[in-house]
Amino acid sequence: MRISLLATGCVVVGLLGCARERERKAPLAEAARACAAHAELSCPRPILSVRNLRASQRYFRDALGFKLDWEYGEPPDFASVSRADSVLFLCQGCQGAPGSWTMIFARDVDRLHAELVGRHAVIKMPPTNMPWRMREMQVADPDGNVLRFGTGLED
Repeated sequence: MRISLLATGCVVVGLLGCARERERKAPLAEAARACAAHAELSCPRPILSVRNLRASQRYFRDALGFKLDWEYGEPPDFASVSRADSVLFLCQGCQGAPGSWTMIFARDVDRLHAELVGRHAVIKMPPTNMPWRMREMQVADPDGNVLRFGTGLED
């Protein structure tokens, strides 16, 4: 009798523990549900490989003006940062290698450039008119990932 009560108690505690785990919001799953709510395919989320998640989060916040959305892991090794409609994932020690490139369209690349210079971002290329009718600049993060910010030129 004691053994069956103990076993029943363990099962109940185990199930309640599992239920609590399921109730916890998984930030990546929440982002996927929100992003694909209105289209078959939508909202690409580049995953930038970084060597030090904390240092990268500080750089994206302080130098690029992104907000820190969430982080995952114990200790954290995966995170989301965003600014306006742009969302990037940062992953420490995950797949890929640092040095990827991401294109982000901006309303006014010249104004953004002035802001980022004031924040001491690493500007690889100042705003430049490109042959494909875009005015673009390039900004690097501490791991060599490059963000290309661009504004379409008027015809």
